[in-house]
Amino acid sequence: MIHDVLKHGLAYHDAESERLAAELEAAAVEARDWPARWGEFAHLCVHTVGEHLGDWPRAARILQALLAGQTPDAETAPVWARLALARLLAGDPAGAAAAELAWMAAAEQGVTAAALELKFLLVAALVGTGRAAEAAPVYSAALTLARGLGDAAPARAIAVASNNLGSELLEQPTRTAEEDALMRQAAEAAHDFWLMCGDWTHDERARYLRALVANALGAPAEGLAQADTALAIIAAHSPRPVDEAFLHLARARSHHLLGDAVASASDLARSDAAAVRWDGLDEDLVTWHAEERARAFPHLPPREVAQA
Repeated sequence: MIHDVLKHGLAYHDAESERLAAELEAAAVEARDWPARWGEFAHLCVHTVGEHLGDWPRAARILQALLAGQTPDAETAPVWARLALARLLAGDPAGAAAAELAWMAAAEQGVTAAALELKFLLVAALVGTGRAAEAAPVYSAALTLARGLGDAAPARAIAVASNNLGSELLEQPTRTAEEDALMRQAAEAAHDFWLMCGDWTHDERARYLRALVANALGAPAEGLAQADTALAIIAAHSPRPVDEAFLHLARARSHHLLGDAVASASDLARSDAAAVRWDGLDEDLVTWHAEERARAFPHLPPREVAQA
């Protein structure tokens, strides 16, 4: 069961969060026999049960079942970290502190980096539950410390938290000047830290977020440059049709803001042509494209969906 849950659960974790939560509960004991998948299990538990359902005590109970009788070591470390997070957000500070100490004892990157990584996991969880305002001061302080650590910083955790924070702020209908500054900071930090721990796909996707942020901040020339660089990275490696479709949508928005209607229409047509191929095959992609298109061009009618 555990393999099916982890293989397919992410596909329906949003639409059927309660179903997946029940499956994670049922699979917790079985998962104890598969330590190589504990980190994946713990992440899915926190994201679905905690962030989507808002049931942090339940998330903590599932993780406790997975850890029952286990000692802190490199294999169990990711679970202790998420258990600390779940307990904290469930209102159990003492239990959270105990799990945090277990995490820091087991983590291989050292106590400072481990403690800092937990702060970025907290930021990601707060953003995932719509609490970006609470996450902001924690994020800014943690990011300052992380930059001081250099290569010893927990780059992946920082990149994920930064990406989530930047995306959450981008989707807000209105933002203050302070939130605009935080959004730019988060997008740039996501790119910086993905370059430390990721590959070319993380580079081009981080540039896509930077393009969207630049457009939202009224800097379309910067947005166009980021999208162009991302497309050049893809061209130098391997086709990525989905990413390319959204990058052309970002370029269309940049050209529109720059007053180049012809170039904007051309990029929009290329993006729409790619989206046509998803009709009837991938409704999630169709919905995502429609939402992003409406955000970029609220004055235009929606794209006509091809009939299956």
